[in-house]
Amino acid sequence: MLKQIKKIVGGGFYLPGNDVDTDRIIPARFLKCVTFEGLGNHVFEDDRAQLAGQHPFDDKENKGCTILIVDENFGSGSSREHAVPALTQWGIQAIIGLSFAAIFRGNAVGNGLACVTVSREVHNYITRQIYEGAFDVHIDLEEMTVCTEHASVSDPMPCEMPDSHREKLITGTWDDIATCLTAGNAIEETAARLLYFA
Repeated sequence: MLKQIKKIVGGGFYLPGNDVDTDRIIPARFLKCVTFEGLGNHVFEDDRAQLAGQHPFDDKENKGCTILIVDENFGSGSSREHAVPALTQWGIQAIIGLSFAAIFRGNAVGNGLACVTVSREVHNYITRQIYEGAFDVHIDLEEMTVCTEHASVSDPMPCEMPDSHREKLITGTWDDIATCLTAGNAIEETAARLLYFA
């Protein structure tokens, strides 16, 4: 069954820093896994160790938050595919940033993780609110807006993502396996008509 992702709502928290690469998101020693299970336990493991409990992913107030706010060129570097499952297994459902590395963003949509970009003005507005206290973030992929809820403040603001990514998320076709299963017998019927399968 296709899982359509049209609206994402959850607590938001900020991870500061430009050019956060995938080698930092999930260190290389965890790439030996056969499946992606358990990667969420090791997201940003080396960064977290260096900050001795002061990393945003260790902050008790951020536990259960599902929307990550980042700066520029998030997911750069080797763009290892394990980085996205590490984030989603930790609990991240969407990322709001100034910009993303292209390969990371492609890996994200293939795992149902929405990555939207905002202007610097909107980014500054959101991060200011985070420093003022916890709040929920609403992302509407049909309207392409983000909205923060902090005290009495609730202002829809524009966000962007590639049209092809948006289409996959809101129709549920980001999940290749589920998309194939909806085809029923059509795949086998088509294969049977192709000469090179004869």
